[in-house]
Amino acid sequence: MRLITAVCAAAACLAAAPAALAAESRTETASSGPVTATLTYTLQDEFTATDIRLAVTRDGTPAAVAADGQVLAGCGERCTGAVPVGGIEGSEQPSLTLADLTGDGDPEVIVDLYTRGAHCCSISAIYGWDPATSTYRHTIRFWGDPGYQLATLGGPGQELVTADSRFAYAFCAYACSAMPTIVYRYEGFRLVDVSRQYPQLLRDEARDLRTSIRQAARRSDRQVIRGLLPALCADLYRLGEGAACRRELALAKRRGWLRRSGAGDVWPAGRRYIPKVMRFLKRTGYR
Repeated sequence: MRLITAVCAAAACLAAAPAALAAESRTETASSGPVTATLTYTLQDEFTATDIRLAVTRDGTPAAVAADGQVLAGCGERCTGAVPVGGIEGSEQPSLTLADLTGDGDPEVIVDLYTRGAHCCSISAIYGWDPATSTYRHTIRFWGDPGYQLATLGGPGQELVTADSRFAYAFCAYACSAMPTIVYRYEGFRLVDVSRQYPQLLRDEARDLRTSIRQAARRSDRQVIRGLLPALCADLYRLGEGAACRRELALAKRRGWLRRSGAGDVWPAGRRYIPKVMRFLKRTGYR
């Protein structure tokens, strides 16, 4: 499996003062079978890349690429400052990956980018060949801090595994915000959440979260417990075990785990905690 979160380790160099660099043209190339992808861009400085474009050939013949190959076309403000990961100073990771996401033997092209900032942000532009239009269509996925992994989980091709960054800071600081796993499959030129098709993965994660909650309880770390419970409930609801979620929340309330830890504990707590968790799970589609 290939872990894009390795890019996030480069955040330390992104936080440094910008070096005085001359604009530099970069080219990256990757091939798989008859498909060759070429990414070109200009590094204006270590924080800025312009004219990020993708070209693809099939059996040596140039193929049409959506938006004339402009990788960030339609991405909007979230992609401001996005730099191909291969252009980040100190990064050993290529910006291009060719992977058979659909299992049809024709690899998709993934362009990975990163924006500077605390706990942020990985972005991928995914290109798939559409024989009906003889064009590489593309979709953009904003991963946030978790990034993604390519994994073979038993589907027709490779899945993209990430974590739900919406849970970060919702009930605890980032360090104690558990983010439930999401499994995406590339279908119909878009990413589809197929997490519920992998119940054992969800059960394993729920087991690990319960273990972490018990460990936090032994430390009397109520704030951490409140950061873990929403992710546990998300897994339980996806497993069709919403009643188990409600029991976990009721147990935490009886044992006093939902109380604030002190004046510096500003996260949801007390009587309002359970209603907020349930509303959050509803809003994010888990229940």
